[in-house]
Amino acid sequence: MNSHKTKTCILCNSDAHCVYEGMEGYVAGTKYDVYECSNCNTSFVDPMSNLKEEYDIIYGGDKTKDAGYSYYYYLAKGVKGLYNPLRDLSNYSAIFWGVVKAFKDEHIKHGAKILEIGSGLGYLTYAFNKAGYHCEGLDYSDTATDFANKLFGHKYSQGTIEDFSVNHVGVYDAVIATEVIEHVVNPNMFIKNIMGVLNQGGKLVLTTPIKDIHPKGTIWETNPAPEHLWWFTEKGIESIAKNNNATVSFVDFTDYTRNKIWSVHLGTAHAKPNKGPVVDKNGILINKRKKSYKEILMSIIPAWMYIKIVCLYHDLKFLQRNKKESRYMYGICAVLTKN
Repeated sequence: MNSHKTKTCILCNSDAHCVYEGMEGYVAGTKYDVYECSNCNTSFVDPMSNLKEEYDIIYGGDKTKDAGYSYYYYLAKGVKGLYNPLRDLSNYSAIFWGVVKAFKDEHIKHGAKILEIGSGLGYLTYAFNKAGYHCEGLDYSDTATDFANKLFGHKYSQGTIEDFSVNHVGVYDAVIATEVIEHVVNPNMFIKNIMGVLNQGGKLVLTTPIKDIHPKGTIWETNPAPEHLWWFTEKGIESIAKNNNATVSFVDFTDYTRNKIWSVHLGTAHAKPNKGPVVDKNGILINKRKKSYKEILMSIIPAWMYIKIVCLYHDLKFLQRNKKESRYMYGICAVLTKN
């Protein structure tokens, strides 16, 4: 569904054309148009919105019968029971594997002062602290930070990086932002504020779903708006880095794809966007689905044991023989260095 509507891509200042009108949003009754930049190929939605109430729904756990996000609580409680949580998280998820590899590649040493933005329920911040770093968490949702402070200790602040940066200029050696930038209305301003809290030469390690791997013409193969407002390409991330006088590099996932069990779901060109979880305005899930075998397993065994089982499964190389090595995974892991 194409239209003649255009907007300016704020990443690279090029024309973006509407490629789909009326995509269903995360909350029932909401609709969004999808735009694709003619230069950097990044996609974004209109209207842009980012409501704190929606994040409190996501992190509401059993209270709100949220749309499939209760596994965050499960993961947080499981991580607390692990001896080496950063190692296990790295083996559990390609996202965390990319972050850990970025730290190794960029020689970010133990003892470095780190801020995790979008720390959620706190498990990655906790894991970095257990590994010998000095890590603090920052999240938009007070529901999330209250939980994290109770479970992992008082290392988490509620708020936005815009407000936080005012009193933390040049404080941190590194910032982590996993699966955050796709949620923000203005990625340029988001990165500008992060650069403000980094010291000279400091590193931002960010991850986000990647559009580049999908067939040309795929409209929106990421979470529904307004949970995700952007769907980035590497060229789009490069534009943001340039706008903020930062250099950028991308983690190569070849070692991961060579040695781990993995799968990437690809979209279909010109197909209608997939319908994601839909909730009513009280956060109650509308389009319920049958529980997956993973969810059934999670309901039976302790969380730390489930994490360990997933880690072991990912290392079963004999199941990998039909996979090709690739520098890509389902997400970008980028390192932006403050010049």
